[in-house]
Amino acid sequence: MKIYIVEKGTEKEIPSLVFTTGDSYIVDNGDVIWLWHGNNASVDEKGSAAAIAKKMDDARGGKPKVIAIDQGDDTPDAKKFKALCSEQGGLKIVEKDLAESFLKRVVKENQPPALFKVSSEEAGGNINAVEFVQVPAKKENLDPDDCMVLWVPEINTSFIWVGEQSNVKERVLAGQLARKFDKDTPGVQKEVFVDQGQEPANFMKFLK
Repeated sequence: MKIYIVEKGTEKEIPSLVFTTGDSYIVDNGDVIWLWHGNNASVDEKGSAAAIAKKMDDARGGKPKVIAIDQGDDTPDAKKFKALCSEQGGLKIVEKDLAESFLKRVVKENQPPALFKVSSEEAGGNINAVEFVQVPAKKENLDPDDCMVLWVPEINTSFIWVGEQSNVKERVLAGQLARKFDKDTPGVQKEVFVDQGQEPANFMKFLK
């Protein structure tokens, strides 16, 4: 698998599936060339991504299938893409200023905590299509129906917060989700599980 971000009309290879909402990406998986467009990607970026993918396709005699999906799509193709990404540790959708840290596996000075909502294909706990979507690190964004990951680079810790309305399978899978999240996270992370309603002080202090 090769992963590219589209910048100024050209493709630039990146090492992992760390995307931002403002860009378009190409994931070349051999038999399928995927185009992924963030919610804030420009028309020019989307057009450039399509042109680059066509060039790749033409170079192989039109054998690969070219599939375009948008952030947040819930189509069968989008689910297949999420499952493919899961094999590589899951897709991480992050803010622009955080992307460099994940892609280069470095922590910037005074890197603030980052909160991620974990989205999986089925509420029953199917991990085959996991995504980590960054949301503002605020208390009100803790969703009782879901699992969340709070990454705190200051203390090299990933908190796995488990909502009280999540089911047993989701709780069991929380550990797997954390390991997938840590795949691209800079540094060696300590994993701490937190149940809703039993949040320790050193968890809550990192949320606004």
